[in-house]
Amino acid sequence: MRPALLLLPLLLIVLVAPGCRKEELFTDEQGVTLEFSRDSILFDTIFTTVGSITKRFTARNPGNRAVRVDIALEGGTPSPYRINVDGVPGTSFSDVEILGGDSVFIFVEATLGPGNVNTPFVITDHVVFNTNGTEQKVLLEAWGQDAHFIRPTTVLNGLPPFSYIVGGFDQNGNQICGQTVTWSNDKPYVIYGYGVVDSCNTLIIEAGVRVYMHGGAGLWVYRGGTVKMRGEQQSPILFQGDRLEPFYADLPGQWDRIWINEGDDTEDNEMTHVVIRNSLIGIQSETWPLITDLPTSPNRLVLNNVRINNCSVAGILSRNYRIKSNNLLVGDCGQYGVALTGGGEYTFWHSTIVNNWNLSVRQTPAFYLTNAYEDAFGTVQVRSIENSLFANGIVHGNITKEFEIGFNELALPTVRFENMLFKTDEPTSNVAYFPVQSTIWRNTDPGFVSISDRDFRLTSSAYARNRGQSSPSDALIDLAGRNRNCDGEGFDLGCYEYCP
Repeated sequence: MRPALLLLPLLLIVLVAPGCRKEELFTDEQGVTLEFSRDSILFDTIFTTVGSITKRFTARNPGNRAVRVDIALEGGTPSPYRINVDGVPGTSFSDVEILGGDSVFIFVEATLGPGNVNTPFVITDHVVFNTNGTEQKVLLEAWGQDAHFIRPTTVLNGLPPFSYIVGGFDQNGNQICGQTVTWSNDKPYVIYGYGVVDSCNTLIIEAGVRVYMHGGAGLWVYRGGTVKMRGEQQSPILFQGDRLEPFYADLPGQWDRIWINEGDDTEDNEMTHVVIRNSLIGIQSETWPLITDLPTSPNRLVLNNVRINNCSVAGILSRNYRIKSNNLLVGDCGQYGVALTGGGEYTFWHSTIVNNWNLSVRQTPAFYLTNAYEDAFGTVQVRSIENSLFANGIVHGNITKEFEIGFNELALPTVRFENMLFKTDEPTSNVAYFPVQSTIWRNTDPGFVSISDRDFRLTSSAYARNRGQSSPSDALIDLAGRNRNCDGEGFDLGCYEYCP
């Protein structure tokens, strides 16, 4: 047989095969139903006028034959929800083809309008599927929350975008002074960019206020400005990121920091019953960094019953600042829990500083104290630490050295550590800093209820029990609101007192 004739059957197969392909068979039988990967799409609380995350679900045809489905958003165009079917946005879709055993993806987002109420409200809608006359629905439900929105209005070279919460300049360019703005607990506050408390002005934050920070946002108390945060035991003030979905509950670095510059000696910055979480830095208190020869701040930062956790860099970063603290809890930070640098005057009673960060390798201690720092221009500055006391505290974590001090001899500090439990390989034998050696304990498990659950209360058999000295009058209540020495056996170390 000739070679050309040998090719003839192959050519016939190629030419005929397309003509033999069967049309996909669609069923028009009634009673056909789809299967959904989820029967409802629920959005956690989202702020009005701010878009939600995108969620998705699938609609699957379990039969052998293909179907044509009409898909529609029940609320139509006015609905606060938006849907997308296999990459195509819209509110209704006709004759969507789903092959036997195949699926389509439906994506859902929500942007809720103001509810004109101070409490969360719920908005529902449905995605409706009609398959040969059989109607099925998937519920859409979102909890909305009205809020006070603070958005940046000013952009200056070298500074993050910001807006003035209080202060600023009037229409004639004159600085506004002597104002006090009070944030009451009616609706949450959502900050974009930086919200600024300007010089010679005051922000008061009342108990129960929730402050949610958009990505990169922060609160800035500028030089000479003052903030008074007046939370209560049962109604603390909260700072966290503005994404409220469960995925973000423990995600560090969602916002920037609370940044506090120096003020005058007549007004302290105060935080009482405040919770700060999931930031880059919880609190950064420092003299204005662009003036390198400023003395230690004349005013103080007063921290009473403050909890800071899950910061991607540090819980507290201080430079040249005076800090007075009772019942401080700092946990899980990517570098330092508390880093006090440069000059300062510190009084810390009943601190629990525990760093069990496990999202990356950490080689920096939970607590670091030094009288030196590198300024904004790269020059090492050495300052004085004066009249400082750290007492009845715990410093612990998951690396060998969680406590470290390092002092430049150009300005040796006046600082004492008393009744402290450290995890460290740092020497603690210098009586200048550790004057009562019998009240310094090292590398012993404090006896927390559960490190894995981040429950830093003490158990009945905890090593840290009854090892404290008598607390001052303003530190006689612990972080949980219980009386110190409630068991009549002595004062415990850390921010929590064990009470039977």
